[in-house]
Amino acid sequence: MNAMKKTIAALLGTVSAAALCSLTAFADEAAASSSQTASQEVNPTMQLLTSIIPFAIALVLLYLILLRPQQKREKQAQQMRENVRVGDEVCTAGGIVGIVLRVTDDTVVLETGGERNKIRVKKWAIHENITQMEEQAAAEKERKAARRAGIATAAANDDKKKKSDE
Repeated sequence: MNAMKKTIAALLGTVSAAALCSLTAFADEAAASSSQTASQEVNPTMQLLTSIIPFAIALVLLYLILLRPQQKREKQAQQMRENVRVGDEVCTAGGIVGIVLRVTDDTVVLETGGERNKIRVKKWAIHENITQMEEQAAAEKERKAARRAGIATAAANDDKKKKSDE
């Protein structure tokens, strides 16, 4: 949440800078137009464009920086909730940790605690799938180990080539 506040503050700074540039450009044009002779007219369309373009750019940046990543996170969360299966360990938004016993269209039955209490919660309340996160972490660790082994193997092969060339 703190990162989002910083992003919003940075975006507002960008919008403020764009507005300042627009106002400066407008003031420069006003000064230039006052020095022009009466026969020369200022194009009102150009003035309109120079004042609207910075705001349009700010809106595009707002979409790219804030809205699009949020939509991506929501899509991933929805996909995670749809992929919950029996036997997964999940954590709800309220902090309840349990093992999934049954999955229906919009609810999940969790088994919690040593007394094997059963709780039925809505799927939207599932905050994270601990089992899935552990599997992803293990797969990432295996990929890194394989990459290191591949680098070590490549280095060993290079050493062998150098020795054979000599």
